[in-house]
Amino acid sequence: MNNSKVRIPKEIAPDVFALAAQLYAQENQDYSLEEIMQAGAEVQIPPEVIQQAIQQIQAKQIRASDRQRKLKLILTSGGIGAAIALFGFWTYNSFASNVTPSERSLESNLPSANLPNANRLDIPPAPPPGLPPATGTTFTGEVKQYLLNPEGKVDGLLLNNGLQVKFPPHMGDSLVGIITPNTKVSILGDPGFSTRFGQEVKAQKITNSQTGQTLVEQPPTTAPQPPTLSNYSTFSAEGTAQNWLVGHRGEINGVIISNGTIVKFPPHVGEQLATMGNMGDKIQAKGFGTRNRYGQILEATALSVNGQPVSLQPKAITVP
Repeated sequence: MNNSKVRIPKEIAPDVFALAAQLYAQENQDYSLEEIMQAGAEVQIPPEVIQQAIQQIQAKQIRASDRQRKLKLILTSGGIGAAIALFGFWTYNSFASNVTPSERSLESNLPSANLPNANRLDIPPAPPPGLPPATGTTFTGEVKQYLLNPEGKVDGLLLNNGLQVKFPPHMGDSLVGIITPNTKVSILGDPGFSTRFGQEVKAQKITNSQTGQTLVEQPPTTAPQPPTLSNYSTFSAEGTAQNWLVGHRGEINGVIISNGTIVKFPPHVGEQLATMGNMGDKIQAKGFGTRNRYGQILEATALSVNGQPVSLQPKAITVP
């Protein structure tokens, strides 16, 4: 059989390239700067853009490492030291949310061929803050539980079909006012990348299907306030994985265990779990979080899956 005469249908060609890049990345765990430059040259990416991308990734890893350090400081410090660490943690989250759109913009401009994890680069970037998508998709389901941010504020819904609906936390009070668990809802929103771990939808409008009450996304009218130390506590949680939580690009960033606890961790931790995480896995986590009437959420500082410890430290990029 002459392989040169085999024709690949155009419908599956992108999947073939994406899978090939992923398999190649699995066999080659790191790359020299020259190899990255050579791959970039093949798809006409200027060397200075690659250098810029490396610098931004390194900066992101430093921020993630600093985040874990601050969380550990909170766990081991008291009084003023804990307050300072908590404020730093809040500042990190605020800063990270501000820089995300620019990082997505850079990523979306890089061609995906010949690059590791290329299947992640071809996902369209989210729209700039304050500008809703031109079109939306409608989803329906029944609310299983509220989703929370690290401050314990309601920032979304988990539906019984596994869909993760995200909504701005500054509208959390309005959301719980019209939507409760076991409520049937209709969601108009921007769907994220779907994986075996789940799918996130950024909601533009949430409607209570039983009452007809509707909540439409609105920008905040005041600046967010720093978190209050008294809202946080150290605790541990243990149970089996009921729902893996994902970001808009399909990256794993948390898990809901059998007692309802939301365990959160950075996306680089989720990359380790992408090949080992499954429903029903035994999860043990320790960290710093919040408990309130809407549920409990834990930012993990220690994590194990089926008894196997998971490193929370980001993998460093070494540039010769």
